[in-house]
Amino acid sequence: MLEWPTRPTRSAMGTPWSGLWTRCCTWLNPDVCPEARSMQAVQVARTVVQRKALIVELVRREVKLRYRGTWLGFLWTLINPLVFTVVHTLVFSYFLRIGIPRFPAFLLTGLLPWTWFSESVMAGTSSLVDHGAFLRNAVFPAQVLPVVSVGTGMVNYVFSLPVLFILLAVYEVPLGWTALALPLVMAVQFLLALSIAYFAATFNVFLRDLRYIVQHGLLVMFFLTPIMYDFSVVPARFHWLLKLNPMTIVIDSYRRLLLYGEWPHWRNLGFVLALALVLLVAGAMVFERNRETFAEYL
Repeated sequence: MLEWPTRPTRSAMGTPWSGLWTRCCTWLNPDVCPEARSMQAVQVARTVVQRKALIVELVRREVKLRYRGTWLGFLWTLINPLVFTVVHTLVFSYFLRIGIPRFPAFLLTGLLPWTWFSESVMAGTSSLVDHGAFLRNAVFPAQVLPVVSVGTGMVNYVFSLPVLFILLAVYEVPLGWTALALPLVMAVQFLLALSIAYFAATFNVFLRDLRYIVQHGLLVMFFLTPIMYDFSVVPARFHWLLKLNPMTIVIDSYRRLLLYGEWPHWRNLGFVLALALVLLVAGAMVFERNRETFAEYL
């Protein structure tokens, strides 16, 4: 009969990664009660709901810290995407002549949610390590930190939306009834980013190289997401590769709502939602399973 490893003492663990491996093996042990594993995800959800006031306060703190000491403050949330859009419009519309109609609006409808996603995943990955002082306080709820990272990114995204709406007005793109589904697509993206953040935050405590792996992974994912180009220009034999990327579906949904006046492709968006929920439950389980040992490595 296959014997599952028990958790050794820290002196016997060797590297932090070996300690994580042991705990993951224990979590995967079929003899462990499935109800106990599911309760770990419930505990994370309960803590997040109970500490929602703390989450709001920490998000406010993170947003203020980001622009503290700058003259323009929150205006940078408008300036950054505007400068990026102007530069890429000059390159792709006038030098490379990529030929996408209303390219600035096309670019920004993809760039803004991608910025939210990538910043949230990166901040979520290092959220536990960056707040080690909080976690050494036994009463601090570590479960809220990945939520704060994704929530901060969402606030910055909302602050950047006026630039997009101005561009849509310049190109005489009306906002129809489909724009009412914007919060729904944002909710799907929030859950997707949060699910990755819980996994990455947990593993990064034990393997600090992970933040750099995630950084390079996001760079690859950026070019595999139709942000600066249209899906139709990709050769058909590579379509399957882009469709494996859930952010392709999310960004397509934003463009349908805001740029083309269409409803999202509900089946595709539902697939991303289901994927996000499954990953979120699994990520919360792994997070809660290792939560009590975080302080040992921080």
